[in-house]
Amino acid sequence: MLYARASHIVHPYNVTVAAVTNKISILRNKLGKAGLKDEGLTVPKAMGAEGKVAGNVLAGDATSLSFDRTPEEILRIVYGSGNEKVPGGFYPKGANGDIAKSYYH
Repeated sequence: MLYARASHIVHPYNVTVAAVTNKISILRNKLGKAGLKDEGLTVPKAMGAEGKVAGNVLAGDATSLSFDRTPEEILRIVYGSGNEKVPGGFYPKGANGDIAKSYYH
């Protein structure tokens, strides 16, 4: 659905759906603090799957394998704080799993 609407304008922001997905990806890369592991709907052809396409269904390496994320990276992103020890975002009270708890207890 996002590809079908990639050029549609998102109101009231007056940017395209593709631009919004790119901004979300930029933020997730920034919060994750582990380089380029997320990409929006469109990428330069050289960055697309195996360097052959500009569309982007799944962010991946040159052989189309998806990027991995460590537990720390995931917590930084879902907390929205950029710090795996500082709850917020989707989990304002912190996540409830053993791995997440090990960072704030």
